[in-house]
Amino acid sequence: MNCHVRNMVCLSQRSQAKFRIILPVLILIAFVHPTMSCKNENCSQHLHRSLKLTRMMSKRTAEFLELYKASQGDSGDLICDVQMDNVPVSTISGQTTSERILSVYTHLKEFLPHMKTVMEQQKDLNPPTNPVAEGLHSMITHVRHIALRVNCILQILQPNIPIPEPAERPTGIPPAQNIFQQKAYGCIVLSRLQELLGQAVQEQKSLKGKMCRKRTKNGS
Repeated sequence: MNCHVRNMVCLSQRSQAKFRIILPVLILIAFVHPTMSCKNENCSQHLHRSLKLTRMMSKRTAEFLELYKASQGDSGDLICDVQMDNVPVSTISGQTTSERILSVYTHLKEFLPHMKTVMEQQKDLNPPTNPVAEGLHSMITHVRHIALRVNCILQILQPNIPIPEPAERPTGIPPAQNIFQQKAYGCIVLSRLQELLGQAVQEQKSLKGKMCRKRTKNGS
């Protein structure tokens, strides 16, 4: 076994070991409160738990992204540099607090079908011993739960305004992608998701000390 092959084998073994360390954490986080109702908790509880979950998942997604790249073979350092227009943007928009939180919610929902597509692609690209797809499955569950929490916050911010739901199917994905494109697509989806979660943390932090205080004064 030459030096290059030996290093690649060691890298693969280290990557899979790291995956097995982080995967139980992702599963534990993802399946906390698998079902919930907005009426079961007050304003402070929703905001506290949503912020805590979003902050934790932002960190885990950054870690998972590095492990994802390490699992993609020799192209791992290049796949995130590819330009793709079919991945949702991570930038939060809106002038008011409600508009920006709605933007967080809409983006989270938009990323879910793209993450599912990446998961299905990784099942085909990686051997069963590689837990990338399983990690993505847990992340999907967790991002969906964060979206539910943010939805509850929106209901508090604008109780009389219906919350629009984005399309459940990803738009703009080419009908056929080669292996490199699939790897790049997954890397870009995870990169932008991590950026979105980081911004979502900041948006929710800006609500602390004012959103629930205002509702308390109004008696709700």
